[in-house]
Amino acid sequence: MAKRPFRPPSAYKHGGFSKTVLFPWEDADEFDALHRSLRDEWDPMGALEEDAVYTILTCIWRKRRIRDKRNLDTLAALQDKELQVLSEMPRPFFDTHEEGTIHALKNRPKSDGRPRYDDKVQQLVGFSSSLYGELDGQLVNLSIGMLGKEFSTHLRREVPEEKYSSIPEWVQAVKREVDEVLLPKARAEMDSPDYLAAKAAEFMTTDRIIEDIALEERLDAMVDRAMRRLAQMKFMKQIAGSSEKQLKDAPTLRIEAPKKPKRQINKK
Repeated sequence: MAKRPFRPPSAYKHGGFSKTVLFPWEDADEFDALHRSLRDEWDPMGALEEDAVYTILTCIWRKRRIRDKRNLDTLAALQDKELQVLSEMPRPFFDTHEEGTIHALKNRPKSDGRPRYDDKVQQLVGFSSSLYGELDGQLVNLSIGMLGKEFSTHLRREVPEEKYSSIPEWVQAVKREVDEVLLPKARAEMDSPDYLAAKAAEFMTTDRIIEDIALEERLDAMVDRAMRRLAQMKFMKQIAGSSEKQLKDAPTLRIEAPKKPKRQINKK
């Protein structure tokens, strides 16, 4: 299978090569401060040098824009994941399965919002929502065992079946323990650095990183070309100025007419 050639992303997608130098939401004062800093560093003289400095300025600014967008995209992905999880609350406790089904049909989302049990919070939400008063005790025990060692050990220790006089009372206690103890604990883990790093890693894929590196390399190449052009212009001006100074400082060349030989007087 032939390898597809790399196709740089559009300017609209990342803003790195957008024709717009400064977007309305970007800090104009920061842009001007960077421009002043570059002018102080390179001291451009004339339109050509000013243009080279401005090219360097826009490339550096666009590199910052790429990095800022990367950070915003990652933050947005994390917030979207957090809102998705927090919006999936367990259903109230019903006496029968039919009551739970009616509630689910009345409150179902417009699109297919079936939860994906890919983390602890969603797993607990799904388990809690499945509990109702007339649920068979064996099925509850089976469901608890499917939660994994951490949750099943906790529930069997804190709300053992033999402690309650009836199955409905026990099932309701299990649900209360999940909703009031296990779920808050699982949600608190979402704020941990390890959790955030793992979720960021899901978004910041290798392809995204390679794409950003390629964009920054293109901008770096443009900066290098502008710097070489600027240095060459300054060097040529120095040579031209030095040559002109040498011509001014050189002594004036005087051309004298040949002297006539003196006549010799012959003595007799």
